[in-house]
Amino acid sequence: MKNEELLQKLTLEEKASLLVGKDAWNTMNIDRLGIPSVAMADGPHGLRKVSEGNPLEELAEDAICYPSLVTIASSFDPDISKQMGSLIAKEFRSKDVQLILGPGVNIKRHPYCGRNFEYFSEDPVVTTKMARGYIQGAKENKTGVCLKHYALNSQESYRMISNSIVDERAKYEIYYKSFQELVQLDPEMVMCSYNKVEGTYASESIYLLQEVLRKEFGFHNVIVSDWTAVNNRTKALIASLDLEMPGAIYGVHTLIKDFKKGLIQPEVLDASVKRILELVEKFKDKEPVEVDLQRHHEAAVRLAEESFVLMKNKDHILPLHEDERVLVVGDMAHNIRIQGGGSSHINTYKTDTILEHLIRHDNVDYFQGYHTELDEIDSVLSKEVIDAASNYDKIVFVGGLPDRYESEGYDREHLSMPQNQEYLIQAIAKENNNIIVVLQLGSPIVMPFLHSIKGLLNCYLGGEGLGIAVDRVLFGYANPSGRLAETFPKSIMDVPSNPYFATGNNYVFYQESIYVGYRYYNTANKEVLFPFGYGLSYSHFEYSNIRTTKSKLKNQEESLTISVDITNNGPFDGKEVCMLFFEAKNPKTPRPKRELMDFQKVFIPNKETVTVTFKVKLEDFAYYHPKKHKFTTDDGVYSLQIMRNARDVFLETPVEVIIGKEYVKSDWNDLLSYQVKGGLTFKPDDFAILIQQEVKDQHQYHKHPFTINNSIEDIEHTFFGKIIKKQITKQLIERMKDQTEDFRLMVIKSIYQMPLRSVALNSGGEVSVHFMEGLIALVNHRFLKAIKNILSKD
Repeated sequence: MKNEELLQKLTLEEKASLLVGKDAWNTMNIDRLGIPSVAMADGPHGLRKVSEGNPLEELAEDAICYPSLVTIASSFDPDISKQMGSLIAKEFRSKDVQLILGPGVNIKRHPYCGRNFEYFSEDPVVTTKMARGYIQGAKENKTGVCLKHYALNSQESYRMISNSIVDERAKYEIYYKSFQELVQLDPEMVMCSYNKVEGTYASESIYLLQEVLRKEFGFHNVIVSDWTAVNNRTKALIASLDLEMPGAIYGVHTLIKDFKKGLIQPEVLDASVKRILELVEKFKDKEPVEVDLQRHHEAAVRLAEESFVLMKNKDHILPLHEDERVLVVGDMAHNIRIQGGGSSHINTYKTDTILEHLIRHDNVDYFQGYHTELDEIDSVLSKEVIDAASNYDKIVFVGGLPDRYESEGYDREHLSMPQNQEYLIQAIAKENNNIIVVLQLGSPIVMPFLHSIKGLLNCYLGGEGLGIAVDRVLFGYANPSGRLAETFPKSIMDVPSNPYFATGNNYVFYQESIYVGYRYYNTANKEVLFPFGYGLSYSHFEYSNIRTTKSKLKNQEESLTISVDITNNGPFDGKEVCMLFFEAKNPKTPRPKRELMDFQKVFIPNKETVTVTFKVKLEDFAYYHPKKHKFTTDDGVYSLQIMRNARDVFLETPVEVIIGKEYVKSDWNDLLSYQVKGGLTFKPDDFAILIQQEVKDQHQYHKHPFTINNSIEDIEHTFFGKIIKKQITKQLIERMKDQTEDFRLMVIKSIYQMPLRSVALNSGGEVSVHFMEGLIALVNHRFLKAIKNILSKD
């Protein structure tokens, strides 16, 4: 039966039910019309298909835990991302799951964001290219994808109630850019974020969903809410949000009631229902496939190898050799960290620890050194290592950030590793400085020990094949080729967004605007620990012979190619990442010092030379003009720069743009604090001009009357609020008694800051929305209303 016929046959109740999930992971089925459910599950780095259980007790089926997106991004190879997307898609199909809830393409605004491990980069070019590979791999295996989280969701603190305020230029140049380009790949879904954007929840923002995503970017498929992100189901539908997740009868009843009141037009309802039917039709009758998890596990090892970043290799301390005495130190060699915490957490098929593979070498010994679950120094374990250090040729210290340091649901509090790890590295160095530090982490750290060590290998979160991959890289069976897709700052005080990040429960001002990551550090000439794009190899590569096919571009149709020769001077075969940046010379509108145009990763055999070629179009030099409300390229001279990272220019050549357009000034020309000569201080008065509103009220203290959109934190100072918090906490602890401490920490921190409507919707039906409204009425001392709501059904 065709979708138009189905629309005619569906009842109002059935239409409404199609626009709200059947449960936490499936769309509603209508058996009498042959409409099946569509199943979805969390990625983005593996299948997390939940079996029986409520959200706090749920169990996921075994699957391959691939490297996290932060790790895959460091490969700087879209083909690697494509391989992972393909492998994950096959596992989804093997379990009869049609949609991957990923990839996440939010830009990393600040290293404190607890969910940075789920995102690719601080740069939209890297994010777009790597996500494109992932999506292509999934789609080639007939599995759908869901871009998330749209939009301006850059922190975990108060993520469900905060209000993101961003100037128009930053929106389009930085935060919208990947969404705009990736919708051209026809993703099956886009997921809206929890937060408000300019005062309106993303889930019900006509501007964000209809005007920008659908009309401007051309997205025609399903918009789905993040789980419990819907504030008002009717307003969300009018904004063209098609599917509310997870399922809750309250949303269905709201749609039916408001349709009958005339608040929802029939064509609005039918448009969303039609998009759901089209989604169902796309995956109808798709047969499951069989997968060999052992082969997928081996593939996960290769993906990790391609993504590790060698950050220091003084005196060629790496690779290790079998005739050297090597001491491995660190509890995280055994209790490895392979993924981040939260909704993306995979129940692994099997896990290869670092220790079990390194200890197989006859020349390797091991000491624990510290406890992963503690920050405090264990003097006995530390002394054991320090006393033995001088007896070894090399020491491999395995450490990083424990699970509790970063997770979905809360943000980080500092950039340091645990105290016991930092202490032990520096104590060992006093006895033997032939130290290689192997890191497991999801975002940047500071390294007070950096000058005390000779080797540094950043594995990020390497997935379940981490142990084998580390062994192969350390002993030289694999040549590291990863690069940092984010900047490692020297201090948190150097991060441009730091004064404005997670400052409260209300307005979140993106006051640094376009100056995110390397765009700021380069422009401000700020020294960093490691620049964007940084990474070493066991091979030495030499760049030469830069040439272009043109020196001038005179119209929109013209393009040029730029080529460079790269020679591998050995001693190993290796892969090199060649980056093309551009720098606008004397720009009319203030711009970052340089911006990434493109990159390529190429394999170069030992002692051989390859040529890398990039195509450059006029639009590649464009910036978003806030007065013209579109991207534009100004006349002028641009330097094309061949680089290995955002700081080191190897070769460059000028290109002149002469298109004869009249230059149009904007507010950017007059705001001194957004220019180098003004120190890039981003003053509130200047930002207020960019956003056309005052910069104030980052935190809001809530008083009576409270609503269902207030959080536990908002009401905990009231008499009934204290009781509600105590009872919810007690119930959470009881329900999570079999979960890990890190999981409990993530849930409790999240629950305290989420709207109480979301607490109800997350309960799996045990607490109705009306019941929660009744509790709020109690807090407001509206006792008759409280009784009425508590006794009502959703």
